[in-house]
Amino acid sequence: MVRVGLVGCGTIGSRLALALQRNYRHLARITALHDLDRAHALRLRQRLRPHPPVTSLKTLIQRSDVVLEAASASIAAEVAARSLRAHRDVLVMSVGGLLRDASWRGALRRSRGTLHIPSGALAGLDGIKAMAVGRLRRVTLTTRKPPSTLASAPGMARRRLRLGQLTRPVVVFEGSPRDVVRAFPQNTNVAAALTLAAGVSASRPRVRVVADPAIRRNIHEVEVEGDCGRIQCRVESCPSANPKTSELAVRSAIVTLGRLFDRIQIGT
Repeated sequence: MVRVGLVGCGTIGSRLALALQRNYRHLARITALHDLDRAHALRLRQRLRPHPPVTSLKTLIQRSDVVLEAASASIAAEVAARSLRAHRDVLVMSVGGLLRDASWRGALRRSRGTLHIPSGALAGLDGIKAMAVGRLRRVTLTTRKPPSTLASAPGMARRRLRLGQLTRPVVVFEGSPRDVVRAFPQNTNVAAALTLAAGVSASRPRVRVVADPAIRRNIHEVEVEGDCGRIQCRVESCPSANPKTSELAVRSAIVTLGRLFDRIQIGT
């Protein structure tokens, strides 16, 4: 029985925990919960059987074989690094945090654990990883989102822009993945996943974030050119119960969990 610890017990973390309990109850069990808001962890605890304890992060890692991070970009790298130092597998939802803090890389080199990163709201990462075996000439990402989902981002605080009054699309950011995850930490995990899949520097891909009042779905457009061809991919994803996270990203994490237990592995 695989012991699983969950860090972050809000809307997304709860979805992952309940999916694990529903689909893999004979193979895995949630053995510990951790959340900065203890009330979130206690509410989820009542929905799980058996009721796992709410613990410190240190204790959770000690009691787990696999650690699931569904908290925030601000803590993702710390969770990954501490889990890997303890030779645990770790699945990170808040992928943007891995570009903000690279401490996990040294821990990964010395660890017997594995870092799992879901595709999230992107498609085509298997092809991009294959292209990255050769030489990539260009990697770009354009993310379009309803203005309301960007309102609380730190990157908007520096702009005198009334998002609620937009009548046309406006580019609110253009730059590197490293900079975009600082400016929009809850909105741009896709930029980090693309960067890590392409195996390039966090300053190389060009990223644009567009606030578009005409859309209700999150739209991600990826274009990659390399020595073996070109990939273009467009994804339109409905928001999850947490409007800052795509439903596709949640389901991608559920599928990634399945890769830990399923005996058929599809895709690179």
